[in-house]
Amino acid sequence: MTKTLLKQCSHYYYNLQLSPDCEEKFCQQVPTQCTLHNAVYHILDYLVDIDFLPENKSTGNNSLKNTLMLLPIAQSVATLQYYHLLDVDFLCYGNVKITAMEFGLKITLFNEYLIEDTWLIGAGGMFILLSMWLYTSSLFVTLMTVIAIIFSLGISYFMYTLLFELNFFPFMNLLASIVAVGIGADDAFIFCKVWQCAKTEKDNGTLVKLVHDTLKHATLSMFVTTLTTAAAFYASYVSSITAIGCFSLFAGTATLANFALMVTWLPASVVVSERWNCPFQWMTWDNTLRPVRNVTNRVRVSLDRYLVLSVTRLRYMWFVILGSLAVASTVVIFYHPRLKLPDTKNFQLFDSSHLFEQYDMVYKDMFWFERLQKSGSDTSMNTKLPLRFVWGILPMDNGNYLDPSSRGTLVYDSSFDMAAPESQKWLLKFCHRLRNQPFYQPVLGPLLPNCFMESFSSWMQRRCIDPIDNLNRTPCCETYNAPYKREVFQYCIVLAIADLYETPAEYFIPGVAGPKFCRESHPPRICALVVEYDSNHPFSMSYKDIGKFYRQVEMWTKKQMSKAPEGMQHGWFISDLEFYDLQHTLSQDTLVAIGVSMGISLVVLLLVTLNILISLYAILTITCVIFVTVAILVLLNWKLNVLESIAISVAIGLAVDFSLHYSVHYRICPEGDDREYAMSYAISRMGGPTAMAALTTAAAGAFMLPSSILAYMQIGIFLVVVMAVSWVYSTFFLGALLCIGGPQHGFGQFSYPTLNKCCNGNMVGGPVIGSHGIDHVDKTVYTNVLSESTLSTSSTVCQIHPSASESHELEALTTRQYSNFNKRLKRSGSFCIAQTCNNQMTRKVSLPADQSPSATSATTVVLIDDLDVELRHGIHDITYVPLMRH
Repeated sequence: MTKTLLKQCSHYYYNLQLSPDCEEKFCQQVPTQCTLHNAVYHILDYLVDIDFLPENKSTGNNSLKNTLMLLPIAQSVATLQYYHLLDVDFLCYGNVKITAMEFGLKITLFNEYLIEDTWLIGAGGMFILLSMWLYTSSLFVTLMTVIAIIFSLGISYFMYTLLFELNFFPFMNLLASIVAVGIGADDAFIFCKVWQCAKTEKDNGTLVKLVHDTLKHATLSMFVTTLTTAAAFYASYVSSITAIGCFSLFAGTATLANFALMVTWLPASVVVSERWNCPFQWMTWDNTLRPVRNVTNRVRVSLDRYLVLSVTRLRYMWFVILGSLAVASTVVIFYHPRLKLPDTKNFQLFDSSHLFEQYDMVYKDMFWFERLQKSGSDTSMNTKLPLRFVWGILPMDNGNYLDPSSRGTLVYDSSFDMAAPESQKWLLKFCHRLRNQPFYQPVLGPLLPNCFMESFSSWMQRRCIDPIDNLNRTPCCETYNAPYKREVFQYCIVLAIADLYETPAEYFIPGVAGPKFCRESHPPRICALVVEYDSNHPFSMSYKDIGKFYRQVEMWTKKQMSKAPEGMQHGWFISDLEFYDLQHTLSQDTLVAIGVSMGISLVVLLLVTLNILISLYAILTITCVIFVTVAILVLLNWKLNVLESIAISVAIGLAVDFSLHYSVHYRICPEGDDREYAMSYAISRMGGPTAMAALTTAAAGAFMLPSSILAYMQIGIFLVVVMAVSWVYSTFFLGALLCIGGPQHGFGQFSYPTLNKCCNGNMVGGPVIGSHGIDHVDKTVYTNVLSESTLSTSSTVCQIHPSASESHELEALTTRQYSNFNKRLKRSGSFCIAQTCNNQMTRKVSLPADQSPSATSATTVVLIDDLDVELRHGIHDITYVPLMRH
């Protein structure tokens, strides 16, 4: 019966003959059954969707699919407790299910979830802590690294608030904590790896020299990655979007603070762990899980070996596959489906499946009352964009760009002069030409303030003597014709505005258009002028359509201003372009930030490696990482919004790390004349640390995926994608490039002659890096070589000493032996190269020092061991066994 009644009365609703309060005088031509209790109007307007009994019956259906239930509760924060009592996962009864909600709690619930879901960040941090503990074998060093990361964020926040004096702290800055964890873990893994390598050297000498050698090699790699990562973040400062600018400062400062702590705090922590005797044996993996660690070491060594072999043996395959994937990514980004700009003003806060988001994204436009409210707003799809032209105020923003609450002050145009006769004449012609443009929309009715000069000219045509009131209106009357003298204009314009504001509301409602007077001026003086009309271009979310409209009007405006008199030349055009401005800023500033950061990365690489080919290969790899990462995000339906723009900046910062590590170690390889050996050297040194850094950072992102907040979920997805892509391309694509066409025999290599001379004369124990790797090695024999403090395996809190299972993979950092053979002797089961002077090799054995008070150092005994060298098919295969006694 109800359905039949709705069918009979629906056309009255669509013909606007029904109203919310359909009294007899308003709905005289509507049958009584259609107006009874106003039920038909409220059902069609509020309760059923637009597809039920539509105006065009041929396109609709008679079955009701969606209905709305209104609760007698106001949309406010007071409904939060009621929402929590609802079991949103089981709100169904038979075939009826609640699929969307709108309680007015979106922002409130977002703030609540923002705090509740921080446990996911904590869980990711705990996983990173356990991974670092397992890798370093030291809980002490792990805790010190975590403290250093926390300190770096604290230092960054201190400088952010006190030095930069920023009060606005967007929640996007929380992403910097994840970045700091990833960068800090990466630096810690590299330092511990180089420390392990340095401890296996036969001339590592004192603990001081051990720290010196470690810092000498680790600091270079960490400095390059820190500088390029910080540059990638700071480059985003060019963006006009406040949240992106604030994030760039906070994240870049945190990166620099992290580096400062990693070259001071972390080495000191490692030294303390070496010298500190502690009874808590459970704090080291070696004491509690030595068998497990031995197994993991063997597995890690095997994986490293297979990693080197896969890169060197399959280099052409990796180059073709990954290169083709990068080319395909450019098609995805720029052609189809393309990286798109945002097309809605609604900022999504939760996952698309959330009931609040479902209502805003899917169901909101399915009901007539929501559509009518939207059409009544200023930014509706039916509203035409206004044409506003402003004089007297310069388009300058002198507020704080990093503080949304800082609006700045108005900057007046001192040359603005509307009272000049030539300005009056030109303004009348301007309004006439404007109405003849193709983008102008004619509007019926009086347009009193739109072009006030025309209204003022009509007002001035009145009689000078009012016969009714017997008033003399001189000089504001027909005695004068336009253009008016300055004195007449300034006097009469005030009276005209007063009469205008006494006009009934049916004809005039005060708005934006018209002359604007300065408050402090006496007599009143015009400080600004606004001319406004409607355009024929509807409001749209399309960046292309609005951009075409803006360029068309802006070009015409500049042409008109170039011909204006001096007092009117500084006018400018504005419309409702806030969303277009956001889209334009995202599209332009993101590209600028990418270009700046990539350029800085190239310069830093050139200055550090001094090799053109290595630098170009690394930049090419980083570019491929960015393209593939963005392509994957595009396929996941990401659009270039504020968070996505920040994610691209972070992607640049994180993508450069692994490539730079491999590039730097390829450059400092002792045997730089063989590109395959140099790449094996780089992978054997950096493969493990980079893999652990990628794993821990990606895991931190994976822990954020269960969050209800869309930003946390997107951050998690982004970290997983960028870490996986960055490690794969840095290891396999860059490795393949260097194996195929990497520089050798000093090709494309430059050097610092003055610096080399200085280092050669002043640095003790330090190699000089020239055009062929390490050219000079300090041969100084220290009195206290390998003291017990550096070789103890049981009396320290943290054991960062390499075990026997991994010592065979470590190549000398600061020593080179020379062979009488013309070919290198490869160690069995190792990626490293051992070279000998003859058929005998010297070894150094550190014996316990004399325990008497007069003893000052350990005793060094030099022994001669015979090595069996087997020559097979011209290849010298030598098996190296660690020769250190405790």
